[in-house]
Amino acid sequence: MDSCEKCNVCSNPATFKNALESKQVYSNVREFKAEKFTVWRCSSCNSIHSREAVDLERYYENYFIKKSTLNYFVKSSYYGRLNFLIKSGLRKHHIILDYGCSEGLFVSFLNQLGYGNAYGYDPYVAKYSSAETLNKEYNFITAYDVLEHVDNPYQTLSKLTNLLKTNSILVIGTPNADEVSLFSPDLELHQPFHRHIVSERALENMAHSTGLSITRFNKRWYLDTIYPFVNARFVLTYVRRSGNLLDVLVEPPNWKVLLFNPQLIFYGFVGYFWRWKGNMTVALQKI
Repeated sequence: MDSCEKCNVCSNPATFKNALESKQVYSNVREFKAEKFTVWRCSSCNSIHSREAVDLERYYENYFIKKSTLNYFVKSSYYGRLNFLIKSGLRKHHIILDYGCSEGLFVSFLNQLGYGNAYGYDPYVAKYSSAETLNKEYNFITAYDVLEHVDNPYQTLSKLTNLLKTNSILVIGTPNADEVSLFSPDLELHQPFHRHIVSERALENMAHSTGLSITRFNKRWYLDTIYPFVNARFVLTYVRRSGNLLDVLVEPPNWKVLLFNPQLIFYGFVGYFWRWKGNMTVALQKI
């Protein structure tokens, strides 16, 4: 990934030199926890950028998400995700692409529920890296945790739009720069993986310029559900109490942290009603 000295997600781009704010932060992945990276906020659109050029193939080689399994927590989060898609118009006969699908767990989940036309694409996973997948048109495309990981969010949004049939839907789940602080241990910064964290205004402007209109907007993490212990408030508080390393999400539970923090148990059951700020899930329709 290239270095970023100039905002590439707004029409009046500011530069690192006149950034609204900047900070050096440590990675929240165990393998790279000793490494620091510079993040800065565009004074024009409020989006957040990672400044340094990095070799992302190195960082993704042992990425913790690859260790995920289709367990209770993942399945429950997927039911919440599916509910948003159904409310946005998804039907079982639709052709669906999960772009940035990692190991394809969500694709498998959809297939098990009778969505037989679900496909996955991820350039970092050999099983799902076939270019043929990008030579089709889709009724629905999902891109969860994608826009913030790519070098050029606008180009990615434009590419996904071109894969949609007319009047079809693109659903994006991504951090919301307007609610992410550079000066608290916000997990959404996630360096060096999150290259560009867009603001609501930047996302809306990019969508409009690529022929998309917003049909649904939810200021929640796409994994935020009412299922017990599957909500952003519980999950991310647990991460903070476990040393601020996201690896704990795919490791055996730390019972000491859980049992000695009554607030965590409370959040496990009702945390959904205490919204965790910093994310957004958006449905966009190709005009």
